[in-house]
Amino acid sequence: MVAGKSEHGSKEIELKLEFDPADAPRILAHPILVSSRGAPETRELISIYYDTGDDVLRRAGVFLRVRATGDGYVQTIKTAPSEADFFERGEWEQAVPSHEPDLSAAEGTALAPLLGPEVRKSLQPRFHTRFVRKTYRIQRDATEIELAIDQGEITAGVDATPISELELELKAGDKRALFLLANELAETVPLSLAVKSKAERGFELVDGGDHGVEKAGDVVIAPDMSVAEAFRTVGRSGLRQIVANAPAVHDERPEALHQMRIGLRRLRAGMALFADVLAGEGLAAIKGKLKWITQELGPARDLDVLAADVLEPLRAAHPDDPELAAAYLDFVERRAAAYARAIGGVGSDRFRKTLLDVAAWIETGAWSVGEQAQAPVVTYATSALTRLRRKVKKRGRNLRDLPAAKRHKLRIAAKRLRYATEFFAATFPGKKSTKRREKSLAALKTLQDSLGVLNDIATRKAMLAAGEGALPLSLPTAAPDEEKKRLKESERAYERFAEVKAFWKV
Repeated sequence: MVAGKSEHGSKEIELKLEFDPADAPRILAHPILVSSRGAPETRELISIYYDTGDDVLRRAGVFLRVRATGDGYVQTIKTAPSEADFFERGEWEQAVPSHEPDLSAAEGTALAPLLGPEVRKSLQPRFHTRFVRKTYRIQRDATEIELAIDQGEITAGVDATPISELELELKAGDKRALFLLANELAETVPLSLAVKSKAERGFELVDGGDHGVEKAGDVVIAPDMSVAEAFRTVGRSGLRQIVANAPAVHDERPEALHQMRIGLRRLRAGMALFADVLAGEGLAAIKGKLKWITQELGPARDLDVLAADVLEPLRAAHPDDPELAAAYLDFVERRAAAYARAIGGVGSDRFRKTLLDVAAWIETGAWSVGEQAQAPVVTYATSALTRLRRKVKKRGRNLRDLPAAKRHKLRIAAKRLRYATEFFAATFPGKKSTKRREKSLAALKTLQDSLGVLNDIATRKAMLAAGEGALPLSLPTAAPDEEKKRLKESERAYERFAEVKAFWKV
């Protein structure tokens, strides 16, 4: 995309995959690559990534690099993959005379608004990448794909992390071909869907090298979007959260496992929200795949909650209790087994294949070509929000007298409405709408959290009764009066929610 000294802006449509460096020879020997159009181009690429010392560009979702290509230097400005553009990023490239940035070439790019005087004088190298890239051209009918294999490392000071990536970039044609090609290659070697760019990984290294725990990002569904665009925005956001937390789950970090489960819940909530549009071929299979991941993570998360809410407070209160000490040893064994299951699931071929299938379905599923999928999202959102609000109001009546099973159904309904409210926040702009939405969200959050604690208590009782909780039956499953307190909190939250007018009917 570099032509002389003129600026070129474009949208990349690419699929990034990671593999074990030991599998590189098997990938390079794959018949698809061997029979590709022409010999592969091989280049060593050395890049310097620039930012201020306090990472102004990074925090704005913009990355600036200058790359030595062997033929000269190329400056690239990129935007971080957003919730709305899971596989697309803004990119601007410009030939420059040296490894120093040329900020005069930033006009009209995402970098330009950030270039105040302080930023200009504070830009400095933050980390480097050095890797060998082999590039292949894959031609299939009218579809052309550029396949690049990158092997090398990212360095920040004395720290380094390996690069072992395969990127598929659509040059022309149908993006379904990206996923078909990825699946063909994945039959030869394990390939994992990747969502973090080299820039994001480089900044992780600057931060200390630990695998980051990623929380949910904002979902922005503009009023002028179609229903299909809206669901893809939601689906990409949930999928990114799942993928991004996988490395930290391997490190046995409880918060990463929790955030991966939140990503799953958000994705499944989005699928429920758009169920009318998604119904048909492929939906049941995708639901089954996501349910399997949830089941693999569930026991470890349940035991983490049990430890935080019950076991650790009891140990602090009764440090010399021999019965509790024995129970704790049993708990440690159970938790180790649960995490082994979760880590094994996340590291499995089934997990890798599932994420590729989910990504392909979100991007290219048959659901997306229907008439309803192309309709304006505002109409759909109004109907869906109205239906969900009515359900919460109906199920929350006489909340105090509801049995545990019906309280759980109310919690699910409140959770779905909360997610829908967050998803459609930008769909209904305006001060009055915003004020109502914030009040409703605050009440729904409290309602969901309180009902969640009540559900956890009920679950723990069932676990202990079945001998699965690693605690003696004589010990409590919650703090004194916790159930009474949470029930009262739930009632008050429901009342506040019911009083707020619908934010989409201003």
